[in-house]
Amino acid sequence: MLALTSWFLIPAFFAAGMILYGYWRGRDTRWVLLPLIFFYLGMVWSCKYERGWERREEIAGSLSKTYVEAKGKITSLEEADGTLKITLKDNQVWKLGYKGKRSADSFSVKGLMVSVKEDSKNEKGGDSTRFKNLLVGQIILVKGEANLFSRARNPGEFDSKSFYQVMDLDMKLYGEDIVIVDSRKDPILEGIRQVKLWIIGIFYRLTGEKEAGIFVAAVIGDKEGIPKEINDLYQKNGIAHLLAISGMHMSVIGLFFYNILRKMGLSYGISGSISSVLVILYGILTGGSPSVERAVIMMVIAFLASYLGRTYDLLSSAALALILLAVKSPLILMQGGVQLSFGAVFAIGGIMPLMVKWVGDERPFVRVISASIAIQMITLPVVLYHFYQLPLYGLFLNFIAIPLMDAVVYSGLAVIFIGSVCPILGTAAAGLGNYILIFYEFACGQISKLPYYNLTFGRPNPQRIVAYIFFLVALFFLLSITTNPKPKKTEEKSNSPSISISLRLILLFSFYGICILLFKPAPVSGLEANFLDVGQGDGILLRTGTSAVLIDGGSSSKKTLGKYTLEPCLKNLGVSVIDYAFVSHGDLDHISGVRFLLEESKDIKITTIMLPYHGKEDEKIKELEVLANKRGTKVKYLAGGEELRVEGLKISCLYPSIEDVPEDVNDQSEVLKMDFGDCHMLFTGDMGEKGEMKLLERSKKELSVINVLKTAHHGSKYSSCAPFLDAVSPRFSIISYGENNTYGHPHKEVMERLEERDVRVFETAKSGAIRLWTDGSNIQFTGFVDEE
Repeated sequence: MLALTSWFLIPAFFAAGMILYGYWRGRDTRWVLLPLIFFYLGMVWSCKYERGWERREEIAGSLSKTYVEAKGKITSLEEADGTLKITLKDNQVWKLGYKGKRSADSFSVKGLMVSVKEDSKNEKGGDSTRFKNLLVGQIILVKGEANLFSRARNPGEFDSKSFYQVMDLDMKLYGEDIVIVDSRKDPILEGIRQVKLWIIGIFYRLTGEKEAGIFVAAVIGDKEGIPKEINDLYQKNGIAHLLAISGMHMSVIGLFFYNILRKMGLSYGISGSISSVLVILYGILTGGSPSVERAVIMMVIAFLASYLGRTYDLLSSAALALILLAVKSPLILMQGGVQLSFGAVFAIGGIMPLMVKWVGDERPFVRVISASIAIQMITLPVVLYHFYQLPLYGLFLNFIAIPLMDAVVYSGLAVIFIGSVCPILGTAAAGLGNYILIFYEFACGQISKLPYYNLTFGRPNPQRIVAYIFFLVALFFLLSITTNPKPKKTEEKSNSPSISISLRLILLFSFYGICILLFKPAPVSGLEANFLDVGQGDGILLRTGTSAVLIDGGSSSKKTLGKYTLEPCLKNLGVSVIDYAFVSHGDLDHISGVRFLLEESKDIKITTIMLPYHGKEDEKIKELEVLANKRGTKVKYLAGGEELRVEGLKISCLYPSIEDVPEDVNDQSEVLKMDFGDCHMLFTGDMGEKGEMKLLERSKKELSVINVLKTAHHGSKYSSCAPFLDAVSPRFSIISYGENNTYGHPHKEVMERLEERDVRVFETAKSGAIRLWTDGSNIQFTGFVDEE
């Protein structure tokens, strides 16, 4: 009840502020209640929308991991790497039983994402279903296994469920048999898809493959063909937004046709109507993302304002677009792209004019600088919240890159229209845009060589974001009360004003610098241990103060663990340097992610890697040593009896010592004891029962203080024997394993032994990543998925 009351305080205070604002401005009191009405209508709609999704999730959950047949209408088709992704809407779904017999009851599923391989057969066993036979608007029957979209199970991981919910999709289906029930296509949507394929074909015929991928992304928003290295380069330098369809594209294309129609003598109404239709069709062509929808709505409003002879207000049109998108789906407001899009618009329409007035000069270069700084200030928390990194020099690079992007779009349009008539001239038309793209790549490459070009700050917590908002409010209030009464006119030129203007511009840059410093990661208070959900494997990240320690990091079930789990998690937590990375032994499920960090990751540095002493002859351990040497990482082989300290954390290796002769790879596992105040943790790798008994013989006293045990070998019945658990007597145990793994981990015998000793067990397959925090006396656990 307290949480609910607190939630209602937010709109209440907002409405009160709007009412006071309206009162002070002397407005009609009947109008100042409008924000309050709309805000509470929004809450009612959000609650209704949420209840609707709860019912849809229940249906999807009942169908998950079952073989089904679905009947629905195709609304989109996308082909990539021999797989066709089909979006089906308004579906009827039946469970299929013995010999493919339908269940009596059908389920209504609003949205399905169907993936179909090229060699899929139709249900009659005939020839392969060709992609060209499927058209948007057709009604099809498809059979296959239904599954839910995956949720993020670790900090920083991509959450498929949230992403596809915004697209109004309930679940995914791996299609096998497809039958076209109704072959009638949607002439408009299918026509637009064919135009898109035609445009893509023109670019790939008339330009180089790399340039074609970038042109296609910049002109029609399809990013499938962008080379990975180019995409990463743009992303890390803060200009990846240039490859997303935005208001700039809508302005270029919409105003281009609008001005042509006006010069042809058509009226404002006809010109605006035709241009609006073209802009809407272009929005559909580019995929119709929420940011594109925002730009389309605002462009149509601009044409309407021109027709009515009214002044176009940027903030009002953006607010209307925001309301319309929120009515369509409140979840849209949680997307990073939408927040960045609207944040940039509100910065240009609301903050930039204030900065220009404060500087006292309305010349174009002052407006460009003010707009850039305003956008960076407003979107800074959004960038860090969703991407965890800040391109330090992105502000300056955008000064050059954004104005040139218009030329890239115009060049791309010329390739389409001229190249379709004369291929030679079409190739020539790509020249200007191609040179600009080469310049982008060169500039990004040079900036990437500068120190601190990409800062890893991690995801800011809500308290820091709120504090930042208060700082911005105070800053903008200060600018408003110190603004010159009358801005300097462009014609007025003198040495004195120019010095004042220069100083004010420098101050604006300084204010932005302060904004960046406000998000500098704070040292970790106490000790934080993150037991990551790596599937079938191990991965533990310890943080204390400004230091980070990694213990293992591998998986045999997640082939791309390093790229999609480990690296994003480190960035999310603000970790760019790992002081020590311990590798217990050379099995794949303990080293695959560590290998990725050494071999491919450019944003995460490992200072020292600690390898098992008895693994020196293991080929996989040798490969890690070679990779570490190439990256400039120190290599040390660790044996029992050695210890080190990382700020307030003491790390001791208890087993095996140099004299020991391990029987197998698992017995080579480094056994590490971590001490932080009264919190004592034991990490045992894949140690077996024989190793546990040897450890008891020599380290019984050290083991008696353990209160947190990282259970050995993912809960294998050949580890965690009764004498060992009796000697250690932990209060808490963490088991890292993959759901439905083929090994049967954790084994029933181990779970029973832990239960008999009243040990509280946490399982990564159930709770996702498990976070432990301690101040040295108290211990707190939190599951990433269940948040228990």
